[in-house]
Amino acid sequence: MTNKDFFIASWQRDAGITAKAFRSLPTDSAKLNKHHHENFRSPWEIVNHIGPHAKELAQAITEGRTDLVNEGKFPLDSPTIYKSPEAAAKDVETNTAKLIELAKNCSDTDWTTKKIPVYWGPMKVFEMTLMELCWTMLFDSVHHRGQLTSYYRPIGVTQPNLMGPTLEEEMEMMAKQN
Repeated sequence: MTNKDFFIASWQRDAGITAKAFRSLPTDSAKLNKHHHENFRSPWEIVNHIGPHAKELAQAITEGRTDLVNEGKFPLDSPTIYKSPEAAAKDVETNTAKLIELAKNCSDTDWTTKKIPVYWGPMKVFEMTLMELCWTMLFDSVHHRGQLTSYYRPIGVTQPNLMGPTLEEEMEMMAKQN
């Protein structure tokens, strides 16, 4: 398995988990906009930050550059904001399919050596190879999804089973053993 093949398999698996995480959120805007701390992103800000990553990577492959969509303190009334958690989940699935097809057709040389400038608005913030950028965005999604999971119980929704059993599921399994 090549690095690119492993990335494709990893992104596909992770995108499904991300879509499930988004669908597990409530639609109540007060709950979605709750903050643990004023400097932390709300669940809704997290969704809108990581949701576009597959689209940003597809742009990197097709255009040789990427424009980060929702970085920093972005306005929640901008046209790049999803209308609902379900819309965000569908966008992840749709853009993941595009990304996977593009990555499969990307040459190994482009994958490992093509430099991709990354922009935040008009400002170039960094540049790295396509391979490095893809893995960085995957890790960013995992990191922020971890932050998102810290919100489920405090906003009054069931903790979803994303990477394995939840505490409640483990307790139920332990009770059945006794």
